[in-house]
Amino acid sequence: MSTTQMPAAAPAADRLRDRTILLVDDEEANLDLLDALLTAEGYTALVRTSDAREVTALVARHAPDLILLDLHMPHRHGLEVLGELRETTTPGDYRPVLVLTADATWEAKERALALGARDFVTKPFDATEVLLRVGNLLETRVLHDDQRAARERAEAAEARAALLAEWSRLLASSLDPSTSFAHLPRLVVPRWATGCVVRLGDAVIAEARTGDPTRLPEAMHVVAIASEGETVGDIVVEHAHGETIDGALFAELAARAGQAAEHARLFAAAERATQERERLLAVVAHDLRNPLGVVGMYAEMLASMQPEDADEYTSAALATIRDGATTMQRLVEDLLDVSALREGALRIHRTEQRVGAPMEEAERMLRPLAAARAIALGFLAEGDSAQRSAPIDGARLVQVLSNLVGNALKFTPERGVVEVRYTASDETLEVWVSDTGPGIAAEDLPHLFTAFWQREPKDRRGVGLGLWIARAIVEAHGGRLQVQSHHGHGTTFHFSLPFSAPTRRWED
Repeated sequence: MSTTQMPAAAPAADRLRDRTILLVDDEEANLDLLDALLTAEGYTALVRTSDAREVTALVARHAPDLILLDLHMPHRHGLEVLGELRETTTPGDYRPVLVLTADATWEAKERALALGARDFVTKPFDATEVLLRVGNLLETRVLHDDQRAARERAEAAEARAALLAEWSRLLASSLDPSTSFAHLPRLVVPRWATGCVVRLGDAVIAEARTGDPTRLPEAMHVVAIASEGETVGDIVVEHAHGETIDGALFAELAARAGQAAEHARLFAAAERATQERERLLAVVAHDLRNPLGVVGMYAEMLASMQPEDADEYTSAALATIRDGATTMQRLVEDLLDVSALREGALRIHRTEQRVGAPMEEAERMLRPLAAARAIALGFLAEGDSAQRSAPIDGARLVQVLSNLVGNALKFTPERGVVEVRYTASDETLEVWVSDTGPGIAAEDLPHLFTAFWQREPKDRRGVGLGLWIARAIVEAHGGRLQVQSHHGHGTTFHFSLPFSAPTRRWED
């Protein structure tokens, strides 16, 4: 056995000339003839043997693209070689065999083709014909390789995209990096690596390795997980001898992990800032409650001491002080409710009472505000709803109505209408609060029940807590608060309070 190497290089554009061809014939003269013929044509990678017993080893060593095979040979018949090649060829692979034999019988040809030969030429052969057959088979082999490579690239790209998508989903599922990072090893082993270890700081978060003894790790690839320019952890990828690691893929995995770590850090910082803000607001609100109560009480007392002929300016000033103190007290109560809601300490106290009682109290509180803004305010009970008795928290219901109606009055223009309609059954109280205001833009609706959110950042008519608190109270009752609005056509809030539903801790 020998390998022929020619000094002349084939043209780079000719993809066939550097393909490996294995020549198998027990006659050295025939091997020399084929060697010379193919070399003259520009083929440079020729492997030859006169011993059919060496074919299997040569195929394993050189992975030829084409085999030229004689049939009648000592030690081993060519048909045996064909049978073994068919058994050892990977399913889906295409390695053509061109049979060159002096046996011109139909039986020999049929048996050779049945065992996997792709073409059959009898000796003595025409050189031009052999070269043509060789070129055709190699071209088919090249096309097959191209298709397989394209398919493998497409499958790899699809698998890569699926991995990255799943990794992004897992990172988004938790704001705790140690929880989300722990999923990575099982995602990449064994498809992308023989082993994977993920570390956060100096701690190993998770690891996985293949149990295949033929793929024992022999090398490592380390990718840093960076957040804001600082290394917060790393991914250690292990691979076996002869395997390569998709460095770009693991760099992308690490980059997304770093972004997730940064998002978690920013979220934690925002949470701390929110908690500190709410703590400060609770302290301020608590400290303001008593002074505002004193202001309101003395304003009431001074107003009651005014003579009947008191000047209009003084009466108006006292009314303004009283109204301002009332408004500020309501804001203070809202701020205190924020703390109670965040801590899960909102209390719901149901007592059996007439449904119309809290409705009438809310109307008495809100009618002066509506009159001051020249807005028609109406409370309408369907049927005998106002006279029905039901277990409700009257004070909390008044608070919900105050926030919803107060919000409607705030945005409804003069000579507009705000209407409260309610109906009570044996199981539920249903309430609708409608206005003829400008409506709410569609892009604002998702934010409407968010704490401290206001449609206009410069609006100083509130702190953006009324709707958030109203929803919290309704949901703590086991009910639901909804809104329907079309820009330019008014707004309707609807809520239901189930009488039999257990009170529950409200969660934002």
